[in-house]
Amino acid sequence: MKTMLRLFVLMAMMTAVSSASARSCLLSAYISDDDGNATNLRSAPGGAIAMSLPIGSYSYMLELSDVHNGWWKIIFVYTAEEGDEVELHGSRTGEYWIHNSVLCLSTTNYGGQRWCLRATPGQKGKPVYYFTEELFVHPLEVRGGWVKVKYKGYTGWIEEEKLCDNPLTNCS
Repeated sequence: MKTMLRLFVLMAMMTAVSSASARSCLLSAYISDDDGNATNLRSAPGGAIAMSLPIGSYSYMLELSDVHNGWWKIIFVYTAEEGDEVELHGSRTGEYWIHNSVLCLSTTNYGGQRWCLRATPGQKGKPVYYFTEELFVHPLEVRGGWVKVKYKGYTGWIEEEKLCDNPLTNCS
């Protein structure tokens, strides 16, 4: 009986640990930051700079989870060229955040298809902006396979499958 109880407790602990450490990716994106020599990763949304990624030497791709007031929580960072993981360090909270203004996705209408950004997620959402050229957009939110993005003066929703998270190749 004690053995069964110990086994049950051990299994419960392992499940709790694995679910706490397992972080599902909400969105993948890349960094597009032309404002300086480095992109800052912060320890909290709008918080202290934990570390900086040098711009120009590499293109960076990120796996992101939560979003809070324009800030995305980083799960994983790697170089697009080599696929090497970037070691995250310097955060006192153990978390790393990046602002949506330096995150980018591109649309995959490489053949000039006419697509639109919609006011609400879903095919029934009112169109707010039609386009035939490839756009480079900033992600704001994810909901049910749709991504809310900002493009110049427009904000709207587009299907996640119509977006590419790779700065070096197209995602066709």
